[in-house]
Amino acid sequence: MSKRRWPRLAIPFALVLALMTGTVVVHAILEPDTAEHTYLSPEAHGSTSAGELAELLRAKGIAVKRETRSSDALLSAWRLKGNATLFIPTPEFVHPDYLWMLRQSPAKTRVVLVEPGTRQLLDAVPTLGVGPTRWATAVTSRGQGCTLTKAGPAAVTRTRYGGRDAHVCYDSGLVAQNFNGVEFVVAGSADPFRADRLSEHDNKTLAVDLLSAKQTVVWLDLHAMEPKPKTYSEEAGSGEVVPSLGPGRERTRPDASPGPTPSDAIDLELGGGSGPEPPNPWPAWLVPLLIMLLIIAIVIALARGRRLGAPVPEPLPIEVPGAEAAIGRSRLYRRARARGAALETLRIEARQRIAAALKVPNDRESILAARPDYEDLLFGPTPEDDQEMMRAMAQILREMPR
Repeated sequence: MSKRRWPRLAIPFALVLALMTGTVVVHAILEPDTAEHTYLSPEAHGSTSAGELAELLRAKGIAVKRETRSSDALLSAWRLKGNATLFIPTPEFVHPDYLWMLRQSPAKTRVVLVEPGTRQLLDAVPTLGVGPTRWATAVTSRGQGCTLTKAGPAAVTRTRYGGRDAHVCYDSGLVAQNFNGVEFVVAGSADPFRADRLSEHDNKTLAVDLLSAKQTVVWLDLHAMEPKPKTYSEEAGSGEVVPSLGPGRERTRPDASPGPTPSDAIDLELGGGSGPEPPNPWPAWLVPLLIMLLIIAIVIALARGRRLGAPVPEPLPIEVPGAEAAIGRSRLYRRARARGAALETLRIEARQRIAAALKVPNDRESILAARPDYEDLLFGPTPEDDQEMMRAMAQILREMPR
């Protein structure tokens, strides 16, 4: 491949790579950092905070109790004996032992988890599973039979969830499941709770409905990983009792949580269907790959020529003397640095004359059978520079019969 072709081939790929890199960088910048102390905090006011949402709840007569430790949040919720909503915006920071303790909450307690992962669901409510995740949150309608809220279309469908006998809303972006008498509600996106998204669509109504089902919201404002909770015997001398680990209730967690595990292939009834969806035979990366290849092909086509397809010969609109047409064509070849095309024009004429002189058909095999030494002369590679092209042209003119 000639050196001049490398820039033409590299530029389209560089443009596509720059576009993809820019998209990823912009997405990462716009994606909120859950480790920030203001993220979905009921006491902060900012783009990704939830101070406005907390004020809406208080205006409705709902008490908002902020806790910064999982143990305190569990204790506060359990003291209310089922008349509490435990809101956990960042379940990824909650220690697995505390997630497991959520199952032991008093009956009728509502636990709202925001976009938990597979590991968090397995610890908290193993009857639910994680479905596909979108690049960005989608706006979907509530769906028929949804009793969790009266809100209209909302932006809550980013990660989809499902499970056997689960109550599914918003195209599986909002799912509820009763487990051990506790009502677990899983939201597939944090957008409805964020201050900068609260006024979009019907996010405000959805967020308020989810958190106002009980008279008190215990809000876990957690932004860092917690240490493993101690047992009652370890805390006996401190005067503090960790929830669910009082005397006689030390946790002896089994190796496998009850219910299905990821290896059991949970049948996600996504979309509220009557049965599990059939497995997708195509890998998830196939469609993005095809789209990327199509973009690359279009960019290469635009970079290499003004039109798609092979050149089509067209008659000149006026009669031009042969010398002027040859000079004009040669200048076009020179400007485009099309050394191969220019040399091939001369080789075509030379092959016709040499085949006639040798009285053989005008094709490669016949000419080379008669004159093997003409292979480089008539069928050689494209010259790398102008000097090499001039030497080849001079040699062809010497050998061409008059």
